[in-house]
Amino acid sequence: MKIEGLSAVVTGGASGLGAAAAEALANAGVKVAVLDLNRDTGEALAARLGGVFCHCDVTSEVTVETALAAARSAHGVERILVNCAGIAIGQRTVRRNRDDGAIVPHNLASFEKVVAVNLVGTFFMMTQCAAAMMA
Repeated sequence: MKIEGLSAVVTGGASGLGAAAAEALANAGVKVAVLDLNRDTGEALAARLGGVFCHCDVTSEVTVETALAAARSAHGVERILVNCAGIAIGQRTVRRNRDDGAIVPHNLASFEKVVAVNLVGTFFMMTQCAAAMMA
């Protein structure tokens, strides 16, 4: 499949696997939109790749819609979506408090945030990009 000249959206594109994917796509001649929360790193990478940076929180409908609109304005409708936005909370399922020995379960709000970013955000990006690709 020829991908040169296509437009791509890479979530979590400012660092890690997302940045590596954005770079590989750009090297293949793809127009890359780097979507991330980290503005400084994302803007620097997008500039280096000749792409565009779009501030985006994949758990927020408003920022997803705004970021996709900006990416599409710069490069046209995306034909490639790479979902690399993700977080991990380094917390045990349960732990013992060192001061008083109390048993402390994992914070539910932290786990819900992980699910929101890693699962719901990924699904939401897929639905929004697939709808645009079908239009």
